[in-house]
Amino acid sequence: MTVQKMTVTGWKQMLAMTLMMMTFLLAGGMENALASPEITDARAEASYWTQRNPAGDAVLLTKEQVKRVNAGLRERNDTLADLSSLPETISSAEVRQRIENVRALGDFDTAAVPDLYKNGSALTSYSYSFARKNCNLDAIPEQVNVRYGVVTRRASLRLLPEAAGWFESAGDTHYDTLQATALDPAEPVAVLLDSYDKKFSFVRTRFYDGWLQKSDFAETDRDTWTKFAAPENFAVVTANKKTIANADGEGLLFQMGAKIPLTSDKKLLLPVNDNGMLRTETVRTPFDDTIHEGFLPCTENNFVRQGFRFLGDVYGWGGLDDSVDCSSFVGDVYRSMGIELPRDADQQAKSMPKVIDLSGMSEDERLTALYGCRPGTLLANNTHVMMYLGQDDDGTPCVLQSMSSWFSFSGGYAKHYLRKVIASTATFLNASGEPYIDGVRYLGSLQ
Repeated sequence: MTVQKMTVTGWKQMLAMTLMMMTFLLAGGMENALASPEITDARAEASYWTQRNPAGDAVLLTKEQVKRVNAGLRERNDTLADLSSLPETISSAEVRQRIENVRALGDFDTAAVPDLYKNGSALTSYSYSFARKNCNLDAIPEQVNVRYGVVTRRASLRLLPEAAGWFESAGDTHYDTLQATALDPAEPVAVLLDSYDKKFSFVRTRFYDGWLQKSDFAETDRDTWTKFAAPENFAVVTANKKTIANADGEGLLFQMGAKIPLTSDKKLLLPVNDNGMLRTETVRTPFDDTIHEGFLPCTENNFVRQGFRFLGDVYGWGGLDDSVDCSSFVGDVYRSMGIELPRDADQQAKSMPKVIDLSGMSEDERLTALYGCRPGTLLANNTHVMMYLGQDDDGTPCVLQSMSSWFSFSGGYAKHYLRKVIASTATFLNASGEPYIDGVRYLGSLQ
């Protein structure tokens, strides 16, 4: 263990925090300091919130307005892409920059071996060096001809072309630092480069760049690919997750918001990997409350209903554990109504059409701003995002969120892993022992 000297300023800051927490507990905050933020009473039911909002089923955005909102989101955030409009060739410089940007997301842009663990042991210099070499930067041609692929099973998009997880502790299996996001079957990808070992391809998706195992997608021609990238008719998964069997009886796992092309007779067009090339098959599935023809109407109450469909699901970092983290949770809810949000929490709220920057506001001012928001509004800082439900009977603002951990302060500072989608107030204690709303940077909404 490395021991560092604490400065006088550091001691003063620690003393001030200790005194603050003692004052908080003596003032009646003991219950909040000890209890999980999870709400388990009537407020943890969608009906509690939809019944309070009888006007909440009014349509907020028409189909055409949704398209305009998505165009605006893409203008404000360059991680989002309309894949169907991509050029057929891309410069070497752009492909290199995209690969380097992805490496930098995980702090893998330097030669220094990170202090991480692979398969329970410290990451070796060889493993790290090969993963970087595997990016195959020296093989990028001057002009890259875009290839076209479709994901054929739920897959992991990676920050480096490496299948094994890299973790911050030897025993961790949940927080893989290489994980960018998860992709559903039928997701179109633009293929830009193969890895050195030919096991991965660097791809662009609608909301992220990264490395995808070649066994998880199949390549095809642009015309066939366009049926997935810009389908005229499609179904949307509206359950938190749904398994659909293909003709071979293999179950394909889809998550909320997944878009599946429809044939003219309203059968699902499912992708099949046939030795690396795309083959399609059709499957008839009845439309019900788990899968919908087209997007759901964009309404306040649908934000609430869709959000509560995830309640109790495990927290899934980057889509691992076949579930959602904080940003994929709100992203999936919005996508079920056709809104394409950026993937990362720090980008989601501030990319919305209406943004309130809470910087410099007092707690009362922050709460006043939140009280003026409608259900579905996003509350975000640099690492976390939540979705607003409204005020409960006591006037307390409440949210839905996929929570990784929470903190307690009685008997010493402690971090507790909850790893669950929950309903909570917006004033539970953050890592500094302050009401969470005090650390929120942006409120983002559609109107």
